[in-house]
Amino acid sequence: MRGDYYYYERRYESIEEELIEILDYIEIHPRFDNHCYQIGSSKLMDFCIKVGTEIETIFRIIIKSSDFNDVEDIDNKRQNQNINIYRELIEPIYQISTRQLRINHIDRIIKPFRVFSRGENPEWFQIYSSQKHNKLILIEQWNIKHSLCALGGLLVLIERHPQDTQAYPRASNLSQKILTIL
Repeated sequence: MRGDYYYYERRYESIEEELIEILDYIEIHPRFDNHCYQIGSSKLMDFCIKVGTEIETIFRIIIKSSDFNDVEDIDNKRQNQNINIYRELIEPIYQISTRQLRINHIDRIIKPFRVFSRGENPEWFQIYSSQKHNKLILIEQWNIKHSLCALGGLLVLIERHPQDTQAYPRASNLSQKILTIL
């Protein structure tokens, strides 16, 4: 399991670099109602697919950990995974809804999984999940705000990745060029 963590740490850094390249072309603003967050593109769509896939993979790894072995009907839940199962299982133990990140260049605080605490799923994940097989619609719906929140979600999940040696990896091991874990 320990090797898996370092693989995902490297994947995060690669995905973060991809978003940095996109941000060379789209200037972000502290207010999410700014016009820069209305832009969609094939580059953002590709980013969405990449980051969404990583998020789903890490969710799967997390619920395979021994933290969940005592959950009622866990074998069935592990077999039939979806965002509702992830929220139901992971939120009570890891409380990822409370994890805050700062978008460094605009000093804006985000909580990628904030709505988990209300039994809801994040808008960015809903768009990814519902449109990942319909790329033309995904280009229209996915924007830089969703990309920042999804990258934050990935960072939170990697921080919570189960390891042999400790329950939660040190955040200082993770690159934090775009986002800083608070």
